[in-house]
Amino acid sequence: MLVHFSLAAAGAFTLMLGACQGPPSTEQSIDRGNHYLEFGKWQEAADAFQPVIKNSPGKWEAEYGYGVAMANLGDLVTARRCLETANDESPGNMKVIEALADVMFRQNDTSAMYQLLRGAGASLGTPDPWITLGLYAIRLRDSDSAQQAFAAAIEVDSGALRPRSTEPYYQMAMLQLSLGRKDEAVRRLRQAYGVSASDPRVVQALQAQGVAVDAATALPPGP
Repeated sequence: MLVHFSLAAAGAFTLMLGACQGPPSTEQSIDRGNHYLEFGKWQEAADAFQPVIKNSPGKWEAEYGYGVAMANLGDLVTARRCLETANDESPGNMKVIEALADVMFRQNDTSAMYQLLRGAGASLGTPDPWITLGLYAIRLRDSDSAQQAFAAAIEVDSGALRPRSTEPYYQMAMLQLSLGRKDEAVRRLRQAYGVSASDPRVVQALQAQGVAVDAATALPPGP
């Protein structure tokens, strides 16, 4: 025999089921918040992460997620506080560092942003913090800091322990072109081509500067 429920009865049953299941666990709340972050649902993400921050302090994932959500909701003070906590709890996490740097940039606290990214570059020994710093410096029209940052990225990306990346060479080349230093820009592009001949940005940039792309194009990487 088929049993038919009214909409009201079905709704009541759903509420009863939810009550029996209880509130979501910390992990479930974090997963839910991350899902909302992925789809740009900032308020829903904040609502998911906030109870975790309140009831289970020390979860960097929740501090990070809440910080990102609040930054996108315009509350930069709360966002920075949470992201600084996440950075303390998960040091060296580039996802957290980049989000915190973005908030500092939006707050016009460039000295703190520079200090954060330089510290990360020195401690992590990877090019990523330096490249991020260089790109922010360009936005600030600080070409000296940008050049220093990209040079540091090239230096630490030695290739001894990890594959070399075209990124620091390419970004340095773009900076040099913007400063009217075509010869230096082409040298950096040829180095980038030596790292990877399959990077379409590098190939297009070389062709735009009238450089033939052939077996003699590549230069060895380095300073």
